[in-house]
Amino acid sequence: MIRKIVIVLLSLIPLAKAHSQADLRKTAGDAWNNREWQRAADAYASLVKTDTSTALPYIRLGVALTELGKYDEAKKQIAIAERKGAAPFQTAFRMALIEAGQGKVDAAFAELKRATDAGLPLVPIPGDSLAAMQKLKADARYAKFLTDIDRNARPCMYNDKHRELDFWLGSWDVRPRNAPTNPPARSDITSIDDGCVVHESWKAPASVGQSFNIYDRTREKWFQIWVDNSGGLHEYSGTYSDNAMRYEGTTPALPPATGRVKTRLTFFKLAGDTVRQLAESEGADGKWTVNYDFIYTRRKL
Repeated sequence: MIRKIVIVLLSLIPLAKAHSQADLRKTAGDAWNNREWQRAADAYASLVKTDTSTALPYIRLGVALTELGKYDEAKKQIAIAERKGAAPFQTAFRMALIEAGQGKVDAAFAELKRATDAGLPLVPIPGDSLAAMQKLKADARYAKFLTDIDRNARPCMYNDKHRELDFWLGSWDVRPRNAPTNPPARSDITSIDDGCVVHESWKAPASVGQSFNIYDRTREKWFQIWVDNSGGLHEYSGTYSDNAMRYEGTTPALPPATGRVKTRLTFFKLAGDTVRQLAESEGADGKWTVNYDFIYTRRKL
């Protein structure tokens, strides 16, 4: 009987430890969320003694110690977190606050540069609310840091390649080049997704559609996908040169034919508020014929 009781008690030890660790995580998390730094430091210091598999407890312990002014110990914990796989942009930012807390502002900005070079896209939380941040914000170099993180968050806004199709942005009346008095179709071209995508919304009596245009830096080419109310899917890729975006791709063959047709699509940047769009398809004989030739005239608001 005694032996059975001992076995049962021993079997309960892992369960008790699990409950204890869960309670400790909750205590640490509550203290962190309430910015109770001494309580958070005590809880995370206990937690890292038993949970050595993840970086997060070390990061949070380091932040709490920074706010308590225990900078040397904070550095040790952040260094451990980086060795355990924490993102370098995160640990570099935390190191910057430690350096700033110690009054080493030059070293702090060196760490901020390491953070942005590693891809830091925003000020981590908690960040702005921490005491050391005020020393960084008071320095003229902080403005460049904000620009650098914005560049990481919105890279297309800072890359001239993504601006090559901007001449097409706006609201346009569109007519065939050889019929300038026809009732116009309407085309609205906007920049979306933080400047990464040029979106076209097309409306005409017989057709409705839209296109998505994006520069892919990995292939150094532009791509366009067009979809419309006929079920059409047009796919293009190309480059900008000599004041024109030059796409090549394939489009659905006109019914009743099946398959796809090799097509060229060119947007010419003309003088003034005018854009020309020329679509051509390749025939079975290898010759190119014009599908349509449009003139976009900027709508007067």
